Amino acid sequence: MKRILILALTLLGTTPLFGWGQKGHLITNEAAAITLPNDMPPFFLAEVGQLTYLGPEPDRWRATGESLDAMNPPDHFLDYEYVADLKLPADRYRFIDLLYKSGTLRRHAIYNSTTGFLPWRIAELEDRLTTEFRIWRGTAAGSPERLYTERQILSIAGTLGHFVGDSSNPQHASTNYNGWTDPNPNGYATDCNAHDRFELYFVTQNLVTADVTPKIGKPELRTDYFATALEFIRGTNGMIETLYQLDKKGDFDIFRKPVSGEGKAFATDRLAAGAALLRDFWWSAWVNSAKPAKRGNWPGAELP
Repeated sequence: MKRILILALTLLGTTPLFGWGQKGHLITNEAAAITLPNDMPPFFLAEVGQLTYLGPEPDRWRATGESLDAMNPPDHFLDYEYVADLKLPADRYRFIDLLYKSGTLRRHAIYNSTTGFLPWRIAELEDRLTTEFRIWRGTAAGSPERLYTERQILSIAGTLGHFVGDSSNPQHASTNYNGWTDPNPNGYATDCNAHDRFELYFVTQNLVTADVTPKIGKPELRTDYFATALEFIRGTNGMIETLYQLDKKGDFDIFRKPVSGEGKAFATDRLAAGAALLRDFWWSAWVNSAKPAKRGNWPGAELP
């Protein structure tokens, strides 16, 4: 019976080491969409279904080709311990250069993609979303250009949700992402099932969107997208030991009945934090798009 249940949960989720599994990403995007302020464009508010569906989208890109398989995985995480002592630039390519010049790669014997690029991916997509909203403002109501832009906005926003959701999971912000690898005097799990045990099996079995939405507060306008993402990931990294403490107590055991209150509270808190930040990013992209682009002419400025 246990093997049948685990197989079913695996089919509902995704392969190991991709964030939250399908259920968690659907919850994050849906919770963000249904807690949006009413001053968003009506077309956006009406597309809860599409925004929710796109939550797991970047996980669907796995095993599709050598180039994408190399590019996609590092965008889902930041192993913060590797870079905690560095002043991180908002430019991902300057960051890669910094990894070389600071000796970080040599010191840890890692590749330039080992650290991950999660806050850069989030900021890049949020910049794109702001730009597309700005283009939308310059299109005529009912025009083909407006319809095309709306499609772009929804695609980018839904995909952004995946990476913001990843940033709320401590296992996507730490080198201890699938078993404890630091000195381990407390005897935390070192098996390679720790990742799925929390984000996939436990969440899929025990959580729904209604558990998350009551924990989402009022929206906050964000203007420095990279700094916001990085600070959020730094805070998420600070919760990694709490996760392993709960795991050690068996709070993420899917066969435990009744379900652990502490385990469920921790998971819903993290999903709510990710959904709230995603809601803020979507809304902030819209609000900030009313301002002119910082440099030069934004694409689409010639549209009526």
